[in-house]
Amino acid sequence: MIEFLIITILVILFSGFLYWAYLPDYKRNPKEFWRTIIGMPIGMLLGGMGFTELNDKIKKWATDKNREKNKTEK
Repeated sequence: MIEFLIITILVILFSGFLYWAYLPDYKRNPKEFWRTIIGMPIGMLLGGMGFTELNDKIKKWATDKNREKNKTEK
């Protein structure tokens, strides 16, 4: 029973952190939000494991602002 309580508290804290950390980004650009929420943790994980090239590619994909502008211009 104690394990369930500890896991529940950790999930609540993690959810609160995600809400607090990503809400400003969502308000700034909702279309790019999903790229950020997927790309940033994966990029951090890959960078920590030593895959810096993949980390750079994912970071570029997650933060590429010109990609949407180029699509609308064509």
